Amino acid sequence: MNGWHPVDWVVLGAYLAAVAFVGFRAHGRQEDAKDYFLGGRTLPWWAATLSIVATETSAVTYIGIPASAFDGDWSVLRLVAGFVIGRLFLAFVFVHVLYRGGWLTVYGYLAERFGPMTRTAAALLFLFGRIVASGVRLYAGCYAFGVATGVDVGGGWVILLLGGFGTLLTWYGGVRTVVWTDVILGFTLIAGGLLAAAFLLGDIPGGLAGVLESADLASKTAIFARDDSGSLILFSGFDDDKALIAGLVFGFLLTLATHGTDQDIAQRMLTCRSSLGGKLSIAASAALIVPLFVLFLAIGTLLWFFHETSPGAWAPPSSELMNEVFPLYVARGLPAGVSGLVVAGLLAAALSSFTSALNALASAAIGDFWRPLVRDRSERYYLRAGKIATLVLAALLLLTALSFIGTGKNIFKLSLHVFTYFHSALLGAFLLGLLTRRGRDGTVLAGMMVSVPLMLTLQLREFIIKPTDAPDAVNALIAHLPAGAIDLLKALPHIAPGWWLLLGTTVCAGIGALSSRSPRGFADEASDAALDAKKSYRDAG
Repeated sequence: MNGWHPVDWVVLGAYLAAVAFVGFRAHGRQEDAKDYFLGGRTLPWWAATLSIVATETSAVTYIGIPASAFDGDWSVLRLVAGFVIGRLFLAFVFVHVLYRGGWLTVYGYLAERFGPMTRTAAALLFLFGRIVASGVRLYAGCYAFGVATGVDVGGGWVILLLGGFGTLLTWYGGVRTVVWTDVILGFTLIAGGLLAAAFLLGDIPGGLAGVLESADLASKTAIFARDDSGSLILFSGFDDDKALIAGLVFGFLLTLATHGTDQDIAQRMLTCRSSLGGKLSIAASAALIVPLFVLFLAIGTLLWFFHETSPGAWAPPSSELMNEVFPLYVARGLPAGVSGLVVAGLLAAALSSFTSALNALASAAIGDFWRPLVRDRSERYYLRAGKIATLVLAALLLLTALSFIGTGKNIFKLSLHVFTYFHSALLGAFLLGLLTRRGRDGTVLAGMMVSVPLMLTLQLREFIIKPTDAPDAVNALIAHLPAGAIDLLKALPHIAPGWWLLLGTTVCAGIGALSSRSPRGFADEASDAALDAKKSYRDAG
């Protein structure tokens, strides 16, 4: 097949119509802001699990993971091991504390633990960071869609159409619609990946047996970095993030940041009927994330074998356009109809990330800004305010996505680092509050204000050293910097991106801990949890 077929458009259109039907039917009761943002805390844990997986599996994962395996190996599984450990830590430490407070967002905990300034700063960091990160993800999905279908996305109309569709679903149905459509979207992206893998095996001479017998298989599926003698490299310094410990630490901290301190995914845990449901939702996602990553890594490895054994099919993309390798196979290697379903999986990943982020952003805007500012209003008032916030934030997300047009070759690398800019400060504040009795409003705020500029400085240095990784807008900014400032940035010691999150988190928590007076710590929360459990046991008896 050569290109996108009308049958594929029919399949894609039917799929989006089915998503819209389920989304509008699943909106449920909406009497107050908690119904709109938390679904009244009535959703089953397994639906929350699928929503978590669908939300975190953006187009960056759908396209970027196969590209990394095609161009390299399976070393990303070191991060995935850290993801699993991080989710189990969240299940046993974070979830209970967040449920006990009954807050609309996770940043309510910071207000109670430290004070209102920390809560406001955290919510601001979330809003800004999530708008940038989700704008990147939305554009990445539309960019890949354009590669797969041959549609020109340069004018931004694909971004506006997909974003508008997601905005309508989110505005109308709130988090219930987001979660239940995520269930469909999650199954679709998995089905799309399985179909692509199956057809790739059919296109490779010898099929699975041929791949397993290949002498190249061991190097293409290598997970651990080794030295010249073949020994496993555990740690190789902070200027390198390829060793085992670096991957585990970064994966662990990234999961705590994205799933515990980011309202986008933490919100899914808070929609369950109880803290037990919240714990099960995040723990079950730990079990699902490993086979999901293995699937998309396998797709990348199979693509490499396909190009090696069928060089005449079409030329693989250049190193600068490596992320196009999977979309190109979808367009040129899959039969009509199947290609449409796999692209539906791609759009499912992009749409799920967008709708989840939009609802979470609106919940933070109302719960952490508008509600503390405008008190003593009816619950219906806050519900209406939440719907208005959804539309305003959708416009900001779409404008952000449109601003990345023209940076397709850089978008995937950029998306991997965006979270570290702001979430290191959030993670530092949460860990300080949960694990210690130190810190107060002023020092924690100071720690956050130091951590974020530090992360941005490290990224700016990387862009100056390697401008091909920077978006066009950033390179334009760098061109206007004084020569002295550029020389100073170049003189900074090199710290590998895999260590940035640890550095930013440590800086924030360290500065926050300079003050010792603090109302509560993890020891208090654990004691309260034990008392609650004893009381529940007596009541049940």
